[in-house]
Amino acid sequence: MARRAFSSVVRPQRRRAAGFTLFEFAVVACIFGLLMMVALERVAYYRRAGDEAGVQALVTNMRSALSGKVMALQAQGREQDIAALAGANPVAWLERPPDNYVGELRPDAAKSVKAGNWYFDLEQQKLKFVRGAQENLLNGASKNICFKVESLRLPSKNANAGRPPGGNPGVALNEVPE
Repeated sequence: MARRAFSSVVRPQRRRAAGFTLFEFAVVACIFGLLMMVALERVAYYRRAGDEAGVQALVTNMRSALSGKVMALQAQGREQDIAALAGANPVAWLERPPDNYVGELRPDAAKSVKAGNWYFDLEQQKLKFVRGAQENLLNGASKNICFKVESLRLPSKNANAGRPPGGNPGVALNEVPE
C-alpha cells in the first residue's frame, strides 16, 4: 500500500509564466536589428543605383538634344554657329527641364542645392549633379558630377596630307572634373 500512496501523489509541476523572458526578447531584438540594417543598406544601394540611372538617362537625352541642335544648324547652313554652343546650358535644349533641376546659379547660391538635384554653374559653365553625402566617401570622388558642352577641335596636322582636316569644329557634352 505504501507503494500506491507514492504513485497516487501528484507532484507539483513548475509552470512557466506566459510571455518571453528578457533573454529571448534580447535575441529577437538583435535579429530584427540585423535584418533592418541589411534592408536599409539595400534600400540605400538601390537609391544610389536609381540616381545613377537617372543621371545617365538625362545625359543621354541632353546629348541627343545637342546632336539635334548641331544638325539643325548644319541644315540651316549656319555651321559657324556650332562652335558658339560650347559652354551653353544643355538643359535649355530639352523639351522640359527635369523635375530635380534647380536652375542657373552662381557658386555662392549653389552651396544650398540639396543632394539629388541638378544646377548649371554660370561661372564655370558646367552642368552639375549634387550627389548625396554617402556617395563621396570612396576613392576621393567629388561631391558633384559635372558635365560641360565642349568644342571638339581637330589637330592642325592631319596624318592624311592629301585631305585637310574638317573645317567645322563639333561640340560634345563631356563629363569633366569638378
